[in-house]
Amino acid sequence: DHHGELTWGAAQAGVAAGVGLAHQASLFEGNLDSLVLIVAVWVNPSADNEEEVFANNRDATLAALQQARDAGPDLNQALAAMNNPSNPYFRTN
Repeated sequence: DHHGELTWGAAQAGVAAGVGLAHQASLFEGNLDSLVLIVAVWVNPSADNEEEVFANNRDATLAALQQARDAGPDLNQALAAMNNPSNPYFRTN
């Protein structure tokens, strides 16, 4: 139950706070109604501190939005990663 509360509470609130900070920092200009933000939230099952989960998600979201504004990874790097996706729980053959 606590892990669910961290995921649906602190982590998602952290994402919202990161988006708010990005907005305050004027990272994106123009018609914001034309932008879509898709976020996957993952919380380590051993996490137990909601303030740390909140701060981590806030900071990660802001960093990701800053990277997106600054043209993030090169398109060729992104396409190469897309063709060979992996994470600690999944790896293509």
